[in-house]
Amino acid sequence: MQAVGLCKQITPDMYAPSIENQLASHSTVEMVNYYHRLFLVCSAPPHYPRTKNLRLATTRTYSQLRYQSTHHSRSLPEDRRKQSSWSLILTSTLLVAVTSGTIWSYQAASREQEQKKKKHIRTHQYSPFEINHSKLLTPDTALIELDIVGTLDPIDSPFYIESVYLKQPALQIERPYTPLSSLTPSGLPPKDPAELASKKTIELLVKRYQDGDMSTYLHHVRKPGNQLEIRGPVPTWWSPKDQIDELVFIAAGTGITPAIQLIRRIFHQQTTTANLPKFKLIYLTRSLDSAYLLDELQKYQSTYPELMTFKLLVDQCVNQTSVTQNLKIDKVGRLTLSDLRKWVGNHNQDGTKKMILVCGPDSLICAVAGCKGRGYNSQGDLGGMLKTLGYSSDQVFKL
Repeated sequence: MQAVGLCKQITPDMYAPSIENQLASHSTVEMVNYYHRLFLVCSAPPHYPRTKNLRLATTRTYSQLRYQSTHHSRSLPEDRRKQSSWSLILTSTLLVAVTSGTIWSYQAASREQEQKKKKHIRTHQYSPFEINHSKLLTPDTALIELDIVGTLDPIDSPFYIESVYLKQPALQIERPYTPLSSLTPSGLPPKDPAELASKKTIELLVKRYQDGDMSTYLHHVRKPGNQLEIRGPVPTWWSPKDQIDELVFIAAGTGITPAIQLIRRIFHQQTTTANLPKFKLIYLTRSLDSAYLLDELQKYQSTYPELMTFKLLVDQCVNQTSVTQNLKIDKVGRLTLSDLRKWVGNHNQDGTKKMILVCGPDSLICAVAGCKGRGYNSQGDLGGMLKTLGYSSDQVFKL
């Protein structure tokens, strides 16, 4: 009975200080064997001479204790040794199971957290997003819709254009595309509260070019259910809200997409029209059949006639469709210097703070504002018609 009482008094605090350095140098399996043998010594019947050994267990080293517990384990009867073996197996199995379960749970939680991050749009890392709708606007131009998840900090200005980057995984190339709607809020209350949600639908206007690797790839995978790898948004242009009285946008072809993004951002806010700038859009297209979103542009012009002016130039006049039959064509032919002087005016002609944006094919940009530079996003020198009209480089931006 005295030995049983001594066993009950043994706690980790009694022997830990004396064997701390020994424990650090042994493996997990050796530790399991050690605690198991110590348990067998304490659980042995009272007639075994163990009192002296247990007293020494509180002061001896780990190696001595392991030898002592092994000595008593070998002195046990046959049935007792079998029970010892089974207990050791069960203890080891339990320890391995608990350790494996802990590691698996940690790894599963890490994978789940990483998947959540991948489902959110990020500026510098690509994330896969599923195409939910796609349609052809023209034989070589598609409108692709995707649901984007992510909460972005607002930009306190309506004068803001942004792009997203898409990746072609096989060739490992990326190209910027301008969504028709901005993902970044302006900080002003929107007309539709749903615009504040973290999940938004973006529309990408993609024109296929014969030698365009990215545009060909996007047209090939535009089927709903497929995924595109996207990162962003990345600012393309912005200006403080109190530095522009009139904004002029000259666009051609798919260069209309940043203009539509800007129009939606300006006129989709819950504010009075007195705080909004005047917006003048000059849109050049080869034909009405190759023009994009004319019905939406017509809607904005009719809704905000005092703010928005829309000029449409068509190279070739063909039969109008039901959508465009009520749309006024301002000129059949190319844009000239006299057209810009009449619609835009000379520099500081009326004292308004004016900003001019130009987006379209290189031929248009060179003719209107001078060619862009060789470097990435380089503006180059101001030239063309706008320089002739007296505008400076800080009043013109080439997209």
